[in-house]
Formats: sequence, structure tokens, C-alpha cells
Amino acid sequence: MSISLLLAAVSLVTLPATRFVQTDQSTSIPVTVRISSFAVGATEVTQKEFEAVMGYNPSLKKGENLPVHNITWWEAVRYVNALSVREGLEPTYDLRTGVCDRSRNGYRLPTDAEWSYAAGAAPARGNTSSVNMGPSQTKDAAALVEWARSHGPADVTGLPADARGLRGMYGNVWEWVGDFNDVAGAVGSAVDPAGPATGVARVLRGGSYLTSTSSWGKNYRSSLEPDRRSPFAGLRVCRTVAAYGKDEYPADWFGPYQAVPSGFAGQTGPLRKFDKSAWEGERAAVVESWQRVLGSPSTGKPAVEARLLQQVDTSYWRSRILQLRVEEDYWEKIQLFLPHTAARRPLPVVIVPYYDVDTPAGINEGGRLHTPLGTRAFAHLAVQQGFAGVAIRWFGESYAENYAEAVAALKLKHPQLTGLGKWVWDSKRLLDYLEMVPEVDKSRIGIIGHSLGGKMALYAAAFDPRIKAVVSSELGIGLKFSNYEDFWYLGENIRGLKDGQDHHELLAMIAPRPFLLIGGDSSDNDKSWYYINSVKPLYGNDPDRVAYFNHRTGHSPTPQAVHMGMEWLRRFLLE
Repeated sequence: MSISLLLAAVSLVTLPATRFVQTDQSTSIPVTVRISSFAVGATEVTQKEFEAVMGYNPSLKKGENLPVHNITWWEAVRYVNALSVREGLEPTYDLRTGVCDRSRNGYRLPTDAEWSYAAGAAPARGNTSSVNMGPSQTKDAAALVEWARSHGPADVTGLPADARGLRGMYGNVWEWVGDFNDVAGAVGSAVDPAGPATGVARVLRGGSYLTSTSSWGKNYRSSLEPDRRSPFAGLRVCRTVAAYGKDEYPADWFGPYQAVPSGFAGQTGPLRKFDKSAWEGERAAVVESWQRVLGSPSTGKPAVEARLLQQVDTSYWRSRILQLRVEEDYWEKIQLFLPHTAARRPLPVVIVPYYDVDTPAGINEGGRLHTPLGTRAFAHLAVQQGFAGVAIRWFGESYAENYAEAVAALKLKHPQLTGLGKWVWDSKRLLDYLEMVPEVDKSRIGIIGHSLGGKMALYAAAFDPRIKAVVSSELGIGLKFSNYEDFWYLGENIRGLKDGQDHHELLAMIAPRPFLLIGGDSSDNDKSWYYINSVKPLYGNDPDRVAYFNHRTGHSPTPQAVHMGMEWLRRFLLE
């Protein structure tokens, strides 16, 4: 239910917070977009309203109740700032940079996402009966010119109102919104997206009295440079009402995560089913036995230190590539990602272990391994959700020229240490560092990884309770499901495990922290349910906090699976 407000001379309609699933065109991954409650002008700003505040009227076709037009984006933001000051509110725009502070209570332009939510569905093709738009024909230029001469922006109060009281969202004049234009259709933030942090052109929405209602209307979205004056462009004001609150999750939210195939419900196969009361007495001995298998380094813990190598920024996040001291004489590459909108409070952080940091970033940064932006760009996707992200490189990509040389160098230096033991050591050094980073909330640390990264996520979380939520994709949850005997993982030390020991014990070490397994019928399959079912008793009244989703399409994660992984982390770290 919307509520009409009258604040001074500006008539606003308040829209409640909402959420919807949208496909990010840059990654092809579904994103649950959340929009805070906001109030938007019931009509476009009239010439009378504009002149009363600014002292002039730039419009070509004059009329008090006609929409102001022929204005630049900069004029639009100067107007909303001046209107705010006039009404004793906080101006929202920095008029030097154009940056908008939406936490302030003054007027502003709506974002592209807010405008879309307010406008609803576009008019049907060829329909000009309820909107002041141009002809649908696209062949006769002379008729178009005649239309432009004989028509023009209409009285805003005479346009029909929708069910919420909004008039003229489509047609009349284009409306400037706050966003820089991004033709890739990227979702920069899952909460209150506001477009790229940098750019050239600013977005306009809704079309004008001249815009064709044919298929060439292109969703009534366009852009112009912000200092460009257009006879077809005006504005509609907006105000923030309340920040997006916590999501309410339905009782069946876990359903898709717990789709157990026939014959596997509750089954543990050859694995034991843990007893919660007995496990606490067993835990220490199990941890010690696994620690012996992993091995330990020959030197002690180094001082926490990181040194800056490079800063890499995109339109949606800023980042620092660092060398992190993980041994007294060895530094590992990490990359810390922060949303441009961060800064006011420490953020939950998601660790993304992988071969190199380029793939989690989704851009080529000159590392040994790069995968373009897509379903493995977990650090990029974490920032999209509002997390800080930190990617860390696997020692096999850095300790020497290749895997064999890296393992040999490791064994010569640390004879008792396995490859996975080296990773667990490095992950602890990363966690030590994150505790000192002011932008990071050290009480809300998650981890997500795929394949090699999935193994790293499992082992890091099992051996350090500072990690509060886990997503592991196609790692091979069973020791026999993947190549754990290779010398860069456990090697010959795997023989030190007793009969019956397997990764269900690592899952028990993680419990009752949330753990999501993602499979694709490659490294993980229906038998992976044995491992999930084995530890469910350790979750007591919250058995759904350990879950498994199998997309059944092979080793690479699907967009749907990644969406589910990010929602999992959001629920347990951001809510």
C-alpha cells in the first residue's frame, strides 16, 4: 500500500521496500535486488516549482504546470539541493563531484532501479492513449517533425494517475536519474543499486512526448552527458524514507537447498551418524588426528604484516593487491575488495581462495590464471552483495614455477607439511590479518570456493572457528571423490588416516556453523548426501544450516547455484 505525502509544495508518493530477482547482464547470474523504501514525486517537476526555487525557467514551451525541460543533469541536482535547503533538509549532492549521499534526508534524483520500480510495466507498443508519447510509425520523418511542432509536454496534473497516484512516468519528458550509464547492464549492488561509481553519461528514463512507442523504444532508457541541455529532458524528485531492513525468510526457504533424491534421505552409507552429546568428547582427538595428517611448518607464526603492491579499481569496487606475510621469509598475494559505498561501518567479509586472485576478481590482473567475469568471480559477487571480499592465492601458484617444484620447495623447507597443511597455515595468517583491517567486521567472516577453492574452504573452516559461514562447490566432499592423494594436497600422508576417517569429520568440526555444499554430478554427486546427513544431528534444532544443492550439470557452477551460494552467505552473515 502506497501513501501520498504532501511535504511543503512537493507531492510525493511513498513506495514500500521491495525485492525481486534480476539477471546481472555482465555475469548472467541471478541477483536478488533489494530496494529501500523511498518517496517519489507524484508528477514531474513543473516549471512553476522549478522557477520558485531557482529563479529562472529554461523551458522552451512555457506553462506553469508543464514539466520543466531543457535542463542539464547538473541543473537537476542543483535544483534538488536548493529545494532541500529551502525546506530545511540536508542537501544530498556534492556539487563538485555529483556524488549523492542517500543517507541524508533531502531531495535527490531517483536511481535507475528506483525509477523502474516506481514506473512499473512500460506501455504496450503503439499505445498512446494513456501516455503523452510519440507516434508508433518510424518511416515518415516529415510526420515526426509535424508531431514535434504540434505536440509538446502536457500539463502534469492532466495525465492519468496509476493505482499509487503517480502520473506521467512514461512520456511527456525524459527524466534524469542519478546513475552513470552502464550499457553492460551490470548490477553493481544487490541493495539499492545506483549504477557505476564513475562514468561519462547519465541515465534518462521514461521517454518523451516524441518518443516512439514502437519496438525502438528500447525500454525507454537512454543517456546523455550531464552538461547536455535537452528540450526533451526534465526531472522527478525523490527522497529516501528508510534503509532496507532485514529480510523475512519464509518457512520453506531451505527447500531448494535440501532436495534429497529418492533413497538418500537420512542415509549415511558407510559413514557414521554423529551423536551431538558424544561428539564434544571426541572432537579434540579427531582434530589432533587430522592435524597430524596435515603436518606443521618448521617455523613459528610470523608477525602480522601486509604491504601494498597495487590498487585496482573498477566502477563497482575498489581494491588493494597486497603481499601478506605468511612465513618469516615468505609473502603470499591477496586482494582486498571493498564496495565504493562502504566506508561508514565495518563490513562482513567473504574469503575467496583460488589459484590466483584474477579469477575471483573477474578481471585479468597479470596472474598465472585468469577466468573472465562470470560464475567463478566470487569476490566480485561478494562485493555486489555488500560484503568486503578477500581473494587469496594458492601456494601452488607462487611457491615455485609449477606444482611439482612448489611441493618440492615446500618439503625442503617444511618436511612435515602437506599442501593442504600449508593452506590451513596460510588461511590462519589471513584471518590474523583480517582482524586488523578497519573496514572488516571480524565477527562476520565467511568463505566460498569452487573446486580447488572448495577444498580450501572446507579445510580452512574446519580448522578455524573464526570463519562463521561456508559455501563449498564441487570440491569432492569424499576423500575418494577427488585427487586428495596428489602430493600438492595430502600426498602419502593420506595413509595416516584410520579406517572410517573421512571429510564428514571435517564437517563435524565446522558444525554448527552454516555449511552449504554445491555439487554438479562431477566431483560431488548423490553420495555426497551421506556426508551432509552424517552431521545433521550436530545442528540440533537447526538441521537446515547444513545443506546440499546439486545442479547436475557438471563441474562448473551454474548461475542458479552461485545465486543460491550468495544468498546463503547473505542470510548468515548480513542478516
